[in-house]
Amino acid sequence: MNGYSIDRKWMKREAKEAMRTHRPSTYLISFVFIVIGLVLNWLGRKLTLPSLSMEEIMALMGEPSAFEGIAIRAITEISPIARILSVAIDIMQIVIAGGFSLACLNIARRLEANVGTLFEMFGWFFRFLWLNILMAIFVFLWSLLFVIPGIIAAYRYSMAVFIFCDDPEKGALNCIRESKAMTRGYKGQLFVLDLSFIGWSILSMIPFVGIYTEPYMTTTKANFYRALRGEFNVQQQQQQPYGGQWTPYNQ
Repeated sequence: MNGYSIDRKWMKREAKEAMRTHRPSTYLISFVFIVIGLVLNWLGRKLTLPSLSMEEIMALMGEPSAFEGIAIRAITEISPIARILSVAIDIMQIVIAGGFSLACLNIARRLEANVGTLFEMFGWFFRFLWLNILMAIFVFLWSLLFVIPGIIAAYRYSMAVFIFCDDPEKGALNCIRESKAMTRGYKGQLFVLDLSFIGWSILSMIPFVGIYTEPYMTTTKANFYRALRGEFNVQQQQQQPYGGQWTPYNQ
C-alpha cells in the first residue's frame, strides 16, 4: 500500500513554531537532556576505560592502529562491578532518551512538557526497556540477512517509541506491530525526512549545538507520527482536533 504524500516542510515549520511558543523553553529541556547525556557518557568511559591517559586517548584519535592494544588492555582491566555499572548507565540513557521523545511529542501537540518529563519513562522502566530490547533484537536479526533489510526494519519499528509514549500500558509487541502497520507505505518518506536532517545531524556533533538540533529533529519526527495517527490532515495543512482515529494507515 502506498501512503499519501506528507509535507516535510510543513511538519518542520510546525515543529519550529511549537518549539518557539512552548513554555518552559524547549531549549531548557534539551539543555538538561544533553548535559545528562554528556555526564553519563563521561561516567561510562571512566568505568570502561579507567586507565587510559590523555596521551593514549590522543593516540586513539590520531592513530587508529593503536586502538587494538589499548582497547584490549582496557577491557581486561574492567572489573565485574564496573561492567554492571556501565550497562546500568547505558540503560539509563535509553530510558531518558524515551523521556525526551515524550517531551518532544508533547511539545508538538502544544501540551505540557518540562524537565521532569525526561524522567517519566522510569515509571514504566521495565516495559520501556523490554520494548527497546525487542526492537534491537528484531533489527539485528533482519541485519543478518543484509544491511538494507536491517535499515528497513529500523524504519518499520521507528514509531514504536511514540506509540508507547501515548499508551505505556500497551505491550512491547503491540507497539511494534502498530508501528509496522503505521509505517507501511511511508518508510520511504521517513527515510527522505532523515536525509533532510543530515546537515543538522552533523552539527549536533558540536557540543551544545544539539540544544537546538535535537528537539527540532525529534519534534518533526513526532509530527510525522501524528500525521500517521490521523491527528491532522497534512495534505490540506489544516490542524484538526487531537484524538482522531488511526485511519490513514488502515484504509
